[in-house]
Amino acid sequence: MNHSCRVGYTLIDTLSSIERAGGQSEAIRDVRPIELNGELDAGLDLSGVAVAGDFLILGGDLGHRLQILRRKPEGGWSLQQGLILAEQDQDTDIESIAVGPDCLYVVGSHSHRRRRMRPELSVRKNRQRLYEIVSEPSRNRLYRLPFDSETGKCGKAVHIDLSKRLRKDPLLGPFLGIPRRENGLDIQGMSFHDNRLYLGFRGPVLREKYVPLMVFEFDRPKKYELCFVRLGGQGIRDMVPLRNGFLILSGPVMGATEPFCLWCWDGADQLPGKGRDVREAVMLGTVSTPGGAKAEGLGLLRETDGVAEAVVVYETNTAAQTVSMRVTLPD
Repeated sequence: MNHSCRVGYTLIDTLSSIERAGGQSEAIRDVRPIELNGELDAGLDLSGVAVAGDFLILGGDLGHRLQILRRKPEGGWSLQQGLILAEQDQDTDIESIAVGPDCLYVVGSHSHRRRRMRPELSVRKNRQRLYEIVSEPSRNRLYRLPFDSETGKCGKAVHIDLSKRLRKDPLLGPFLGIPRRENGLDIQGMSFHDNRLYLGFRGPVLREKYVPLMVFEFDRPKKYELCFVRLGGQGIRDMVPLRNGFLILSGPVMGATEPFCLWCWDGADQLPGKGRDVREAVMLGTVSTPGGAKAEGLGLLRETDGVAEAVVVYETNTAAQTVSMRVTLPD
C-alpha cells in the first residue's frame, strides 16, 4: 500500500482550540504550522517525531521507514532521506522516536488489535472478525541506530523485542493479549533521559488513573523498573525530556473524542507511600483539531528560560499536520 503524499503548503485550520486548563493562565501559545517538503511516507498517519540538531525525524503509524528532513535556512523542513527499518511487507507500527547520544531509538506498540467490522460483510463474518485478536511480530520491536546530528546520516539499526519481558511482568502481562483500544497494552511514548529509556503506555490505565512507564537501558532490558504517573485518566501518547522532568502528550485510551493534553511531570514515581511526597503532574492545556485529527507525536525543538518549544504531529484524514508551539513550564 502506498501511503506517500506531497506536502509543502500553508496549513489552515490547524489547532481549532487551545483551551485553558483548570483555571491556569494559558501556557500554550504561538501555535504555527510547520512546512514539510517532499514525498512523505504515511504523511496522513504521522505518529512519531524527534528533533536532533537541524534534523526533523518522522515516522508513520502505517509503514516501515523513518523520514529525515533538514531544516531550511528560509524556514520549514525538506526531506533528505528515508530509512527502511523492516521488510516491505512488514508494518513496524512506529509510535515514538527518541534521541540519545549519537543515536536514535524507535519503538513499535507491542500491542494486539481486534479486527474492524465491515458493513459489506455478512453478520456471520463480522462476528468471526469480532472474535479475532491479531498480533503482528513486526510491531514488537525497539530499534537503536547510530545517528550523526551534524550530517543526518544513520547507521545500521539493531533491535530488541520486549514482548517476553512484558508477558512475564505480573502487572503488565495480563494486559498484553487485550486489544490496544480496549485498555490493552499499547506502547505509544518514549523518551531518553539520564542514560535510560522511558517507555510510556497509552494503555493500560490502571485503577485511580495510574499510567505505567517502563524504565531501562537498551542493553539491559531485563533490569527494567516500572514507575507511574497520573494524567487525569488518559494514557501517554508521547513524551520528551526536559531539564527537570518530562513534557507529556496524553490522550484517550479508547476511541473517545476527549481532547489531547500537555502535561509537565517531574519524573518521580507517583505511587503514594509512607515517607514519599508525591507531586502531581501539571496539566498545561489541551490541543485539538477539526475533522477528527489525533495528536500522536511530540518533539522538542529547544528549552530556554522556562519555555519549551515543541513540535506536535497529527494523524488525520485530510492533510499532513505538523505544528510548533511554545509551552510555558511551571516553576
